[in-house]
Amino acid sequence: MNDKPLIIAGKEYRSRLIVGTGKYSTLEAMKEALEASGSEMVTVAVRRINLQDKSERSFLSYIDRNKFTILPNTAGCYTADDAIRIARLGREAGLSNLVKLEVLGDEATLFPDNEALLQATRVLVKDGFIVMPYTNDDLINARKLIDAGAACVCLLERRSDQEWEFKILRML
Repeated sequence: MNDKPLIIAGKEYRSRLIVGTGKYSTLEAMKEALEASGSEMVTVAVRRINLQDKSERSFLSYIDRNKFTILPNTAGCYTADDAIRIARLGREAGLSNLVKLEVLGDEATLFPDNEALLQATRVLVKDGFIVMPYTNDDLINARKLIDAGAACVCLLERRSDQEWEFKILRML
């Protein structure tokens, strides 16, 4: 384990684990898993939640915003324009100016569209977002994303034929 804190956009995180909010059987199970994880950052797919629901039983009411930074993501977007629209929607709904930017290029593998990702990164950085693009392990593309103003890059890495994980890469 690395004792050095993770710093993104000036905020320090003790945990490097970013937990997702999808595929839990219930909202209660999600909340319990988040609490047990030790994570300080939770990614939320903007397209998959009802941003208008302000009730006590809304999706977002199950995430303690005093403990967790919400990291909205643009999961399910296949164009730069769609990802930009979803990121702006999440910010306008009060989620965050952070965004885990995803622009998919292939429906079967869910691999990113690097050109569209770079295009969306440039636009969102100019709009004041703290952009964390999700891309493959192409280090040339990662450098272009950092040069475009990304706060860091979330790299998809192959662990085996069937396993993938993403790691945060900071390039100075």
